[in-house]
Amino acid sequence: MDKETKDIVGLIVNLVIPGVGTIIWGDNNKGIPQLVLFLVGVFLSVILVGIPLAFGAWIWALIAGIKKLTAKK
Repeated sequence: MDKETKDIVGLIVNLVIPGVGTIIWGDNNKGIPQLVLFLVGVFLSVILVGIPLAFGAWIWALIAGIKKLTAKK
């Protein structure tokens, strides 16, 4: 898979499961915390506390994906 395709696939995966796309790009230092924060947020959304956590993780992963696609090559 070429770099551009990998970047696009990573962004799409990040939209569905935040953090996994970042891990696909090889940035585990950001991807794992994004994924953990999202999963904890989903778990805690039962008591409504986790909704902002999950949303924040999703936004963080989305911004990381946009930065990755728009970075100078």
